[in-house]
Amino acid sequence: MPRSRLGPLAIESPLGPDPSARDARVWRAVHIKMRKAVAVRVFQMPFGGTQESRQAFAEEWDRLKRLDHPAIVKCYGGGFEESEAYLAHELVEGSTLAEEIQRRGRLPWESVLELAEPLIDALMYLHDRDIVHGRITPDKVIIAGLSPVLIDVRDVDGTPPFRSGPYHVSRPPSIGQMMRSAPEAPTPNDPVTARTDLYLFGALLYEALTGAPPITGSTVQEVTSNLKYQSPTSVASTVMECPVWMDRLVMQLLNKDPGQRPVSAAAVKLQLAEVRKRSMSRSGVAEHASSGFSPLSVTDDADRKEARKLLGRKEIEAEVDSIPDATPWHDQALVLLPILALLIGILVWVAWPMNESKMRNEAEELLAQDTRSSMSQARISYLEPMLAQFPDGEHSEWAAEQIDRVRMVEAEHALTVKMNRNLPLQNEAERLVAEAMRYETFGDNATAVDKYQSMITVLGDEEQYKPLVNLARNRIAQISQADTNQTEAARIITDRLKEADRMFVEGRTIAARKIWYSIEELYGSNAAVEPLVATAQSRLAETSAGAAVDKLP
Repeated sequence: MPRSRLGPLAIESPLGPDPSARDARVWRAVHIKMRKAVAVRVFQMPFGGTQESRQAFAEEWDRLKRLDHPAIVKCYGGGFEESEAYLAHELVEGSTLAEEIQRRGRLPWESVLELAEPLIDALMYLHDRDIVHGRITPDKVIIAGLSPVLIDVRDVDGTPPFRSGPYHVSRPPSIGQMMRSAPEAPTPNDPVTARTDLYLFGALLYEALTGAPPITGSTVQEVTSNLKYQSPTSVASTVMECPVWMDRLVMQLLNKDPGQRPVSAAAVKLQLAEVRKRSMSRSGVAEHASSGFSPLSVTDDADRKEARKLLGRKEIEAEVDSIPDATPWHDQALVLLPILALLIGILVWVAWPMNESKMRNEAEELLAQDTRSSMSQARISYLEPMLAQFPDGEHSEWAAEQIDRVRMVEAEHALTVKMNRNLPLQNEAERLVAEAMRYETFGDNATAVDKYQSMITVLGDEEQYKPLVNLARNRIAQISQADTNQTEAARIITDRLKEADRMFVEGRTIAARKIWYSIEELYGSNAAVEPLVATAQSRLAETSAGAAVDKLP
C-alpha cells in the first residue's frame, strides 16, 4: 500500500513478521488530530465496492466498536478510501504468541494456563454476542504486559455476508495455515461456528505446550488428509510435566467431531478452573496410570460401568460366602498390606514439604533465567511461601530482598505497558515515576533524577508504593553509574530542536512535530528555558497550517 494517508490517519510502517513488505495488510498509523498511534487493517474493495457492502461494513464496525473486554483488542472504527476499506484498532505493543513459541521452543504448562484463562473468557464474551473469531492462531494473540490480547476480530456470526468482499481470501492457504485449521473449515473462506473456535483454541494450546501444531504434513494434500484422519499425539506423551487434566482438555478440544468437543466456551472455562484446582496437587503424567477416571468425563452410570470393566472389576451378584476363597498367595492381604504401606511411605516422602534451603535453590534457578515470567514464578511458588513458612529462617532476609526486586520488575513492566498504550495511571506514585521516565527517555537525566528523588521523598514511607519507590531508587543508581553528563536542560532542548529541524527539512514532519510536542509538554512550565519552548511552539504553529483535523469514524 504505497499511499501515506488514509482518511485522518498518517500511515507509518507495516506491522507483522515482515516490516519491509509493501503489500502488508496491517500498518502502524497515527491519528493526526488525536496524535495517537493505532494499528490499521486495510482491505481491498474492487471498484470501490457496492453500496450494500459498504453499509454492511459500517454496521459491523459499529458493533465491533462496542466490544469492551481486556483480552480483546479495542476497535476504533473504520472508513473507505477509493478502492480500499480500513479498520483502525488499538495499537498493542508486545510479541505475538507465535514469536514466543519460536523463541522459546515451547512454553511451560503453567504459563499456558495463565494465557488460556483470559483467552477463553474473551471467546465466551464474543460467543455470547454471536461473534465467531474463526482465525485463532498463535499469531493472533499478542502478549501485552502480563496478559494476552486477541486481535483480528472481524466476523459477526461465522457466515457473514462479506465472504465475497474484502474479507474473502482469494489466494489458497499455506501449509502452516492449514495445519492450524479446524477439520470442518480447512480454508479461511469456509463457514465456522463457535465449536470451530474451540478447536482452534485447543490447537493454540497444543502448539504452545508442545512447540508444534497438532497436525503434520509436508504438502497441501497430505495436510488436508491429516486434518480429517490424523489423531494428534497427546500432550502428556510429549511434555511429561503436563498435568493429565490439561492433556485431557486439550485433546477433547481437538476432537475431529465438533459434537464431541466441549459444549461451549463457558464449559471450557470451568474445565480450566478444574485444571488449576487439580494442578495444585502437582498431578503429572505419571499419575495418569493410577488416577482413575476424571470427573470431567465420567458423568453417568454407563461411564462408571465402563470404567469398572476397563479396570478389571466385575459385578458380583452371587453371595460372597458361597464362593470359595481361591485368592493366590501373592494377592493375600498379609502380602499386599506391607506393599501398600511401602507405597504410602514413598508417596509421603515425595509429597513432603520442601525445607527452606531447597526452596531457595529452586527459587535461585528460576531467578537465574532473568525473565519476567520466571521471576514471577519464583516469587509465587517459592519466595513468598518460604517467607510465610520460615519468617525467621536463615534465608528470610534474602527472600524478602528478592521479593522486593521481583515486584519492582513487575511494577516497571506494568507501568511501561500503560505508558505505551496510553492507559490511565492508577495513583500518584505511577504518575510521578512515569513523568520521570519520560524525562529520562527524552535525555534529560538531571531532571529525571530530581523527579525520582521527589517521588521517594513524598511517598517513600508508603508500603503500598514500595515497588515503585524501589524502582525510582534503582533508576537513580543506574543514571548515576552511567555518568552521562546530561545536566543542562537548555543544551538538551537545543540539540533536540536541531534534530527536529533536520527531520522537517528531510520531509519527516510527523517525527519532527513529535519532538516539538515533547519539548512543549515537558518544559512548558520551566521559565529557565522559556525561549526554547517558544521556538518549539512556533514550529508547531508553522507546520499545523494544512494538517487534517478529521475525526476517526
